[in-house]
Amino acid sequence: MSAPSCGPSPQPPSPSPSPSPSRLVPQLLVALLQRRRFDATLRVSPTFRGFSPHSIATALAAIPRLLLPRSPRRLCPQRPFPSASSASSPANRRLAAALTLAFLSWSHAHPHPHPVPLSEAPLRAAALALVRARALPPLFRLLRAHADLVSTPVLTDVIRALGEEGLPRHALAAFHRMRQLRCSPDAQCYNSLIAALCRNGRFRDARFLLDQMERPGARCKPDPYTYTVLISWYCRIGVGTGCRKAARRRIYEAGRLFRRMGEKGLEPDVVTYNCLINGLCKTYRVERAHEVFDEMLMKGCAPNRVTYNSFVRYYSAVNQVDKAVEWVREMIARGHGMASSSTYTPIIHSLCESRRVSEARRFLIDMAERGHVPREHTYKLVKDAIEDAGEEALPAELCQFIEDGIAARFRQVMQIKPIMRSR
Repeated sequence: MSAPSCGPSPQPPSPSPSPSPSRLVPQLLVALLQRRRFDATLRVSPTFRGFSPHSIATALAAIPRLLLPRSPRRLCPQRPFPSASSASSPANRRLAAALTLAFLSWSHAHPHPHPVPLSEAPLRAAALALVRARALPPLFRLLRAHADLVSTPVLTDVIRALGEEGLPRHALAAFHRMRQLRCSPDAQCYNSLIAALCRNGRFRDARFLLDQMERPGARCKPDPYTYTVLISWYCRIGVGTGCRKAARRRIYEAGRLFRRMGEKGLEPDVVTYNCLINGLCKTYRVERAHEVFDEMLMKGCAPNRVTYNSFVRYYSAVNQVDKAVEWVREMIARGHGMASSSTYTPIIHSLCESRRVSEARRFLIDMAERGHVPREHTYKLVKDAIEDAGEEALPAELCQFIEDGIAARFRQVMQIKPIMRSR
């Protein structure tokens, strides 16, 4: 008779789980920097159950985030956008492209005990990583090599990313290659391409695409979002230009598109109205903005806080702060929104410029009591105005709340924009 066992019987080793991308990407970087080839020399453990498509896609998406940090600077909207990864060196872009292609091939290679066939999610992540790395020839070779996995949503994401990287010509090239990849564009694809072209100042090409969509018998008809994209960028570029004539021309084109949208039987939504009203207010065409606002109410489209903020900023800028306050009260009375920091700030600045310090002090207190922390410049402006006018100082508890909020916001911004760190 055999002796009884002193412990539980040994269990067979369980397969290791799929690796976390946060641990996987640094190991891949080390392997590439050590010039270790992604082949059988990097054979995984026999108990490894293989990568999942989600883990592969997440790891590929993490590569450009680690190697190609986005520039924290706000770029001028009226100029063509440079690449969001232009702050990264060419060596980092080449490294990101090489790591993306090597890992994509190695993760689906045969030396693995459980190879995973390439699917759409890893292909999409690899294509977007190559766009961020500006590796355009490898990008198009990858799409042609796996044309059976390329779908319209994948190409739509690629076109959107090319526009964000400031590459409108290549976004057009990707759009025109859809037929070679056996894909047909839909309205969302057209909208992404129009937004990419407008983002980089190529309005003529964007209008040409809109004309194609409006032709009789076109497969993809424009929707409200198509016109909203064009109206938004016309107003944004028109407001940003330094020439008043050019600004009015852009706003006029936005108004034409707005009327054209109604002629096509498409109802604008609150975003479309807000874009047009904001452009009209910033170019001092407030009468036309009031007409658009009345039309908005007549058609039953409820405005929101963004709509009222456009009028508040206009009347505060032209030193008619009483009308700005009336718009705030009307917004609250109609239930269209509550005042926020962006609502209070222009009113407070206008009151300080008009030497109405006591009212500015009251608005700042009301703003803080509602839980909104003012900007550091606004807070300092009111404190200096109160001191110069000899008014009653702000309550100590309120000052402490505002200063703590400003410090917390500064720490949060420092984590995102380390370039702003003081020397």
